[in-house]
Amino acid sequence: MKNNETIFFGKEKLAPKPTNSELLQSLTGGFVAIFFLIWFSRVTGYTLIMAPFGASCVLLFAVSQSPLAQPRNVILGHLISAFCGLLFLKLFGHDVIIIAFAVGIAIIAMQYFRAVHPPAGANPLVILLTADKIDYDFTFLLFPVLSGSVILVAIAYLVNNLFNKTHWPVYWLALFKEKEK
Repeated sequence: MKNNETIFFGKEKLAPKPTNSELLQSLTGGFVAIFFLIWFSRVTGYTLIMAPFGASCVLLFAVSQSPLAQPRNVILGHLISAFCGLLFLKLFGHDVIIIAFAVGIAIIAMQYFRAVHPPAGANPLVILLTADKIDYDFTFLLFPVLSGSVILVAIAYLVNNLFNKTHWPVYWLALFKEKEK
């Protein structure tokens, strides 16, 4: 650090200040997504919400063009990470070392499958830290993980394309890719 710089008054370049439209997009998207997931959970009796979805909303509505906020990353990232959490719970229990290892494995699995979504890294924590209070089975992958993340992506499609001139998503699931020549 130079003499005239401090930790609070540095010369770093910050991200651009969001426009009023971008702020409205984030507010609208976050509100509608979480409200709908909670409301629809109550109406249907299926759990469609979990805490990491709040963090997913940050990416989906505040930085929607990021690779981390694309449908593939949101949906597959949550599925992969939750699967790791459930697998570790069923095979090894929920000891401290198991919890830490499950998060690490979830991270590398998301990387390997090219579906990194940081909020999904919390899924093994949600599962393993609450395993003594909740009886998890693999239907958790359907409700709330898959259904909730698909609903988030659908709402993001509507909100992001309503507010932005930039089309969202940049890419969808990309499950089948043409062979490169």
